Amino acid sequence: MDAGSLAVVERCRAADAAAWRELYEANYGMVERTARRLGTPAEEVEDVVHEVFMVVHRRLDDFRGGRLTTWLYRITANIVSDRHRRRRVRRAFESLKLWIGGQAQDTPDRAAEKAHATRRVEQILERMAPKKREVFALFELEGLPGEEIAERLGCPVGTVWTRLHHARAEFLKIGRRLGALETEG
Repeated sequence: MDAGSLAVVERCRAADAAAWRELYEANYGMVERTARRLGTPAEEVEDVVHEVFMVVHRRLDDFRGGRLTTWLYRITANIVSDRHRRRRVRRAFESLKLWIGGQAQDTPDRAAEKAHATRRVEQILERMAPKKREVFALFELEGLPGEEIAERLGCPVGTVWTRLHHARAEFLKIGRRLGALETEG
């Protein structure tokens, strides 16, 4: 890492607000371009960039040198990949016509479709491995953040992300096998 970047990182670690702004402004364009080039929809790019810098803020002490842009790229790629996976799972829910959250009025037809979709999700969940199922349910259905899931389960947050990755794949595989989900890739 060049001396200027190293100095900015060290000032950030010392809680210098101006250094954080400098780090953000110097790297914003690269993070934004990376997110777009990795397939982030235009309406999500700003959210991805914001999420990347939130991770940088939380994890800067984990940065051990090397090129800062390489570290930022890796964080961006991980966030974009996670969003792609979440979109696939959400599309699977949509194919079940499962609406999370309420709408102003549930018609009898909509209530019946929702009940059917809920039964299909339950059928898939009951066939999943228990540890994957609990992480999947806490993250995808309950909307809990990874850190809270780790605390509840008494495991490292990295374990939560690993289980969630495998749980999403298992959910889709079982759902397709049961004919509950579309067979798209």
